[in-house]
Amino acid sequence: MGSIDSEIAYLKKENVYDHLGKVIDRVVAEKPKDAYGLVEVLSRMVKEQAAPTPEAADNAMEAEAVAGYVKKLKQLDKAPADEEGTAVPVCAIPDFVEEAEMLSWAGVGFGEVESYKVMCSLRNLAAKEKDAGLIKLRFWGKVFGTDADYYVAEAQRDGGGEEGEEDPDAEPAGTGANQYAYYVTNDLAGEWRKLPDIKPKQIMAARSIKRLLTGSAGSKVVTHPYFAGKEEVLLRATIARITADTVICVKGYLVKEEDGEAIQQNEEFACPPDAALAKLEAWTHMQPHILMNGRTTHKEIPEGEEEEELKLAAQMREEQAADPQKEVLRGLVDDALDWTIKQAGDPTLFKDAAQPEQSRSNCVTYLRSLSWPGAVCVIRGGHFANLYVGNGLKSGEPAFFIPAPPDVQDEPEDPGEVEEPHVAPAEEAPPADE
Repeated sequence: MGSIDSEIAYLKKENVYDHLGKVIDRVVAEKPKDAYGLVEVLSRMVKEQAAPTPEAADNAMEAEAVAGYVKKLKQLDKAPADEEGTAVPVCAIPDFVEEAEMLSWAGVGFGEVESYKVMCSLRNLAAKEKDAGLIKLRFWGKVFGTDADYYVAEAQRDGGGEEGEEDPDAEPAGTGANQYAYYVTNDLAGEWRKLPDIKPKQIMAARSIKRLLTGSAGSKVVTHPYFAGKEEVLLRATIARITADTVICVKGYLVKEEDGEAIQQNEEFACPPDAALAKLEAWTHMQPHILMNGRTTHKEIPEGEEEEELKLAAQMREEQAADPQKEVLRGLVDDALDWTIKQAGDPTLFKDAAQPEQSRSNCVTYLRSLSWPGAVCVIRGGHFANLYVGNGLKSGEPAFFIPAPPDVQDEPEDPGEVEEPHVAPAEEAPPADE
């Protein structure tokens, strides 16, 4: 009795009853002449038909992945709100969809759909970081990687730095190369990752290497010379260098305060005409220049009368004389960087219906950085935007790795000893008289 029960349990486990039913249905449908002799053949055919093909499995996995991504996009499109459904207040965010239309005249952009995704993703990031003291959030650009790309967001913060071990040489948060905080992501519908503040020695190390990013912020940087930090540190140093060299504005848009060194927006600024914007003299940098020591400002020279202090002070004076500090609002003519300026659109002046006393045009002026390929600034109607889309490499830098010496050539084969050829003596010439 136990044997019969075990056989029944085995049949139920293997689902043999369903299989036999399918075989019988096949016999009824096809009505073969020798059904008894073709039982094994029919059973094999039913099994092959029931087994999913690799193509079907791949299609099912692809459909599942698409469904999951569509769910993430729907979540991305939702406006951030609290548990009660009230909209969450966020910091100021420029309209990147409007800027993308202007950037398209310069041949840069992501299309309408991706630009809208960028705008929604920035909104969600601002809602998530609402307690981090963010004042303004803008889309900085995109850095290409070998495996994935980085979308970069730039956040202006109201003071406050990272907790942890402080570097005496590093500039505090909100100043110098750490003036802004940066967030990156590989997927606009995914999570954003905050990059750490940068240190001068990390910027100096990033200048000595040339390497394509992989797209994995936590991966090691395998390069020569050796780079101590992870890829997120190299990415942060690259962003700091690009920002210092390529983020520009129209001359007069920013001014220094009379009582100090602080820079603020000029309330009386009037955008120059399009003809004036087509010259380098009309543009200035708006971010501090990074010195050779990795800082934007020199450290104070220590005062002392001991021999070591005097030697250190003399060395610092020599370094400062060789690499003098530059003004933040410095022009593009003498910045030792290469630029190109072009204009597109209709330069004809029209009367503005909203402001009849002013004229406007649809001309778009854009500047490209040849030193950092991928950096561009566009302006139209007094509104300008900066964007970077590139691989994070500066033009004219040395090769990725030091080239290896050529292979040592093999010694030539020894031909061995060869008998000396014997030449028959030449016959004597007859006398001239004969």
